[in-house]
Amino acid sequence: MVKFKLGNKADASDKDTKQLILDATVALIHEDGFQCITLRSIAARAETNLALVNYHYGSKEKLFGDAVKQLMATFDDAFKVLEDTSLPPKERLKLFFTRYIANLSRYPGMARQMLDQRHHIMGSHDEYAKYSKLMRIERILDALGEITGEQDRDKLMMMNMQIYGAIVFPVIMVSSLPKEREDLHQIFKLAPLEEQIDGLFEQYFHKYN
Repeated sequence: MVKFKLGNKADASDKDTKQLILDATVALIHEDGFQCITLRSIAARAETNLALVNYHYGSKEKLFGDAVKQLMATFDDAFKVLEDTSLPPKERLKLFFTRYIANLSRYPGMARQMLDQRHHIMGSHDEYAKYSKLMRIERILDALGEITGEQDRDKLMMMNMQIYGAIVFPVIMVSSLPKEREDLHQIFKLAPLEEQIDGLFEQYFHKYN
């Protein structure tokens, strides 16, 4: 009996430490973005040692992956609009992407981290199911179906990937430019986000108007 209780306490302690490490990572991302964070700085913020960070997560990539998921769970203002069927489908998508990109922009490097996690997400059925649920992908496909009349899920998913890439990739590209290269920032200067989305939708959906 005593042994069982001690085991439970050890398990609880492990979970607490793992959550502390994750919380410390998220806090540092809020403050400095992804690029400036090291496992050592995370350990210091969590007031634990580097060995425990490695024990619980194994790699910086795995820890950042869990941090991305925790941050994505806070994007309610973006995801809730996909549930609002009182709005026309194009308006739902426009509001979703506008708010989604605005949220991504709060965390420097997050869009790139999400892209870097794609092999992990796409390589596991369970991880993809979690990602799909988190991102409300079915709601996005529903909106695309309403706009286009398309019912084939594979075609709707292709549309989703094309639109997502057209909106998110420029943000990733520009955020990856060296800060000191003003010339590059001028060359790749983006139009205001709403203008980008309006232009994309006008071209992409023109035959469905």
